[in-house]
Amino acid sequence: MRATFRGCDRPDLLAFDEVSRRLGLRTRLPVGRREVATDDIIGSVGRVADFDGCFRPRTRKLRTAIADRAADPTVIDMPISLLQVDHAYFVEDGHKRLSMAIAAGRKAVDADIDRFETELHLASGTTLASIRATGRERRFRRVTGLADALPRRRFALSDPDDYMELEESVKAHTLDLSHAEGRLLAPEEGARHWYETVFEPVMKVIETCGGDRLLASMTDADRFLLFRRGIDVSMGHDWSIPDRAIEVGTKNVQAGRRGLRGRLGSPSRISTKRQVPLLPDEEDPRGVASGPTVATDQADATDQADVRPS
Repeated sequence: MRATFRGCDRPDLLAFDEVSRRLGLRTRLPVGRREVATDDIIGSVGRVADFDGCFRPRTRKLRTAIADRAADPTVIDMPISLLQVDHAYFVEDGHKRLSMAIAAGRKAVDADIDRFETELHLASGTTLASIRATGRERRFRRVTGLADALPRRRFALSDPDDYMELEESVKAHTLDLSHAEGRLLAPEEGARHWYETVFEPVMKVIETCGGDRLLASMTDADRFLLFRRGIDVSMGHDWSIPDRAIEVGTKNVQAGRRGLRGRLGSPSRISTKRQVPLLPDEEDPRGVASGPTVATDQADATDQADVRPS
């Protein structure tokens, strides 16, 4: 059988084990047999090293094995086994048969399917970079309590290493609030209070001074971290942001616009990175998560003393 593979620019298959780990996939549910478009099959269970992203065999030995199987014309019609994650599929069994089908120019194959539920949107164009970035953001929301407090709110960062600083901000605020109230708050309670009394007010201050427009290449979380850089004053007794913090934060935003290098770097530095979108929520695949991005290259993390606002 002469290989006439589909036009394909995917260099590598996605490893299901890594996708499952980073996205927290849990329960496997049976679907049954149905026809699946070959373009929607983007990964493999355990064989990403054997096939390229278009399911072409990488070794002569494997090419020979596929050619030997192709001598039986009935093999190509046998169903394969797939794992479904949203609109994307991963081959569990039948890699050679799928490779044969694609080489023969087939646009769809029959498959026995099991699926894993997820609240995230995956499709044929999903990349491992987006999955890794989403895994970092997902962990941040889980450990801080934001996933429970605000399940639909996403926090994209241009540098994934900055999730450490953002996490410290939320946790420090929860600890301060626990001390103020004389009880240990649940993470989600502290996280919601942080969002309502710290994060949102900072966003409003940044908007007031035009930072959202001037620093358009940054995400909301980027601007928040830029704003709080160097602030060492405590929150007000009513959990309001002190005037001094607003003054320093506004200067940080203005300096960021002028291109001065800060905690996050200048906007020009961020814009030169290759930006990677977070996976959007499944209910709205064109929603807020598709806009904010995370850069693939990671800046060196720097230690920073505890600052306020949290």
